[in-house]
Amino acid sequence: MASAIQRALDKRRPLIVEAATGTGKTLAYLVPSLLSGKRVVVSTGTKALQGQLFNKDLPFLQKHWHRPFKMVQLKGRRNYLCLQRFKEMRDRPRFRNREDAKHWPKIMQWANKTTTGDRAEIEGLPDDYAAWSDLSVGSEGCLGQKCPFYEECFIFEARERAQHADIIVVNHHLFFADLALRDVGFGEILPEYDAVVFDEAHHLENVATSYFGMQVSNWRFKDLIGDIRRTLDGEDIDDVDVDEALRELSTVYTDFFTHVSFGLYDGRYALEEVLDGSQSEKISEAHLELRDALSDLHNAVSALSDLGEGGKRLAERCLEIKLDVQMILAMEKSRYAYLVEKRDSGVFLQASPINLAFLLRHKLLNTHDTLVFTSATLTTGGHFDFFKKRMGMTVPDKKEYEVDELILEPVFDYGEQCALYIPKKLPAPNSDDFADNVALIVEYLTNVTEGRAFVLFTSYSNMNAVHELLEYKLDYPILKQGDAPKSELLDKFRKDTHSVLFATSSFWEGVDVEGEALSLVIIDKLPFANPSDPLTRARLDDIEARGGNSFRDLSMPSAALTLKQGFGRLIRSRTDTGIVAILDSRIANKSYGSYFLNSLPPAPIAWTAPQVKGWWMSKASERAKSE
Repeated sequence: MASAIQRALDKRRPLIVEAATGTGKTLAYLVPSLLSGKRVVVSTGTKALQGQLFNKDLPFLQKHWHRPFKMVQLKGRRNYLCLQRFKEMRDRPRFRNREDAKHWPKIMQWANKTTTGDRAEIEGLPDDYAAWSDLSVGSEGCLGQKCPFYEECFIFEARERAQHADIIVVNHHLFFADLALRDVGFGEILPEYDAVVFDEAHHLENVATSYFGMQVSNWRFKDLIGDIRRTLDGEDIDDVDVDEALRELSTVYTDFFTHVSFGLYDGRYALEEVLDGSQSEKISEAHLELRDALSDLHNAVSALSDLGEGGKRLAERCLEIKLDVQMILAMEKSRYAYLVEKRDSGVFLQASPINLAFLLRHKLLNTHDTLVFTSATLTTGGHFDFFKKRMGMTVPDKKEYEVDELILEPVFDYGEQCALYIPKKLPAPNSDDFADNVALIVEYLTNVTEGRAFVLFTSYSNMNAVHELLEYKLDYPILKQGDAPKSELLDKFRKDTHSVLFATSSFWEGVDVEGEALSLVIIDKLPFANPSDPLTRARLDDIEARGGNSFRDLSMPSAALTLKQGFGRLIRSRTDTGIVAILDSRIANKSYGSYFLNSLPPAPIAWTAPQVKGWWMSKASERAKSE
């Protein structure tokens, strides 16, 4: 892998590498990147991996490398403390609740000594700490060189260090934010660089979707109003017209998003259906009032000449939001799917690109010559065809993008370390008694392994149904996603080596539990994307309209990649042993079952419960003899 990446960097060629867990792919791309003498951006799918690279892997190399090298970590603006906002909070502390206030002394102490301003340094600060939004600033609210703390700004200091770094560690969100800015000519976040390594490259399409689309939310209005009020307070300006316009906008935008989200649960909905629904007239009326309120606020802020460039930018934001709302509600561009998403107390209007292949070909592949894509899960059916299509490497009526490919053999001995159990006689997942059958098998298997299990579900409804059936029947401690923060659940799971964890999508990847704490991974069914999701539906329809087969070309390979991620939770070291159970008989009984089996590591298959129990008992006997 390192040799292939070195060739790609030397010859300025793109490369795709699938490297299974345990390969050591991090060092395999960091070493040739440093040897190349080029400035390399390493982009990760998660902030967790980004932190591991910057705080563990790169310091290890610095300690043993033959010459000094410079590295920098860059994150999105909201990860950094804004010194101006911190001063305002310190002068006039304000919190939404006592829980937020409890963390303030710790933040104060940290702020006085931090050299990076990265909130990740604050031990014990919750991910959803609400007051952080008052201590950080987005690009829209940043005063830039007009800020009195510009010279000390953590964000600009990090970007300055990046100008001289050999390795720049970012995440996919920041990379595509930079790419989007470059595309519209609004400057950039990253300095010029020679090559990019995308780790966890299977996340790229989802991340790119949000940056090549458009979004307006109630949070965006709240930020605008808060920034204007904060600016007026900072300049000690009291203006009747602006105050009145702010009050009007606060009322109007709240009404608008209340009507848009009326009757909706958390999830994504087709905007067209919402606009044609019971709130249709109210939404139309509220939009007209919203448009007028934004215009009035723009005029009132523009009239305040004392605010200078900062005031001008705030006024521009009023018009930008007004235009974005109009464009999304008009739904005129057929290449976008128009959505409403409700997430907790947030309501989002979105225009998401349906086919990213053309965008990625134009904006990423055609503008960069040295790109390395790597992950443990990029192939389906033993090849990269699906990934290449989704990334724009194979686009109809265009010359195929030339890219080198490498699939590394698994490091672990799955034939010895793991068994795959598929109950071929189990009723299909759409049967009325599916949850009951899953519960029976979960109870049976957890008794075999004495707990030590992840039970992974494709939906909250399935998880809750099975959990309710087993809550008082299992003889082992039960943990359930949602009952505590993810990190706390994992800590409890690792400490109690007989516990059983019920979870959904966020536990299917990025979770490492080595050793005896995890011996069993149960997956309730094949993780096909929900075809009723409006973006998924639009992409399926787009494939059919182009003459393709949406099930074969999108549904199957997407599910296969997710299934590989779930399977990969089990074997994390050469000494791990255990069972992966996929409780979906379609793998045994449908023609496409072999496609999924060929996408998984080569483990022996058990089709019946006695078979898999026998395999486990034989492994237990081997372990006992070796001890």
